[in-house]
Amino acid sequence: MIKGSNKYKELAESIKGIYTVQTLGKRLKINEKKAIYVIYRLRKLGYVKTSYGQGKKRLYYISMDNLHKRISYTQRINEISPIKLASSNPYYIYGRIPSIEETLIYAIKQKEVRYIIASLALFKKVKYWALLYKLAKKEGLVREVVALYEVSKIVVKKVKRMPKRFYNLALQKKSDSYIYIIKGLNSSDFKEIEKKWKVYIPLNREDLGDYKHD
Repeated sequence: MIKGSNKYKELAESIKGIYTVQTLGKRLKINEKKAIYVIYRLRKLGYVKTSYGQGKKRLYYISMDNLHKRISYTQRINEISPIKLASSNPYYIYGRIPSIEETLIYAIKQKEVRYIIASLALFKKVKYWALLYKLAKKEGLVREVVALYEVSKIVVKKVKRMPKRFYNLALQKKSDSYIYIIKGLNSSDFKEIEKKWKVYIPLNREDLGDYKHD
């Protein structure tokens, strides 16, 4: 089996083209399981773009050119937030720019303090609140999103008003228990927001100094 990033780079250069799992297996003279693994490794390095043919059959376009048509969620966050992030294992999207709404959900899901701080800046760019709600509901993050939105209104300028429907759908029930955004972390400064949404905020005002000149 091929090992090392350089070997996969050489492979991508040598087999440029469109494949199915089966045709790639035949080209490399390997079985389907190994072909799937090769596609996985090539995609991780940015050399594969996936599309669908007849019958929704997956087609894999392997090319070095794909590497230059990608953007990570971290890059998207850094375009907007005053807090710049670095990721040792970025998640790349190919052939399109991820929406602010999906990028915001991604940031919250990382469960890291710097991602949560950076995510606050994204709220001022949200356009499609219905999409944000849909994504948040899918990931079980509706209350977390609204709680962080309320923090963002305090520290980020020009945050647009959240639609009343989103707000009402997020209202806690009496039976709801407190939830953590980051396990074990809560706030000394945003107690009212925590109480209102039963969501522990993993931030204090001193963590948000980068927003003073926002």
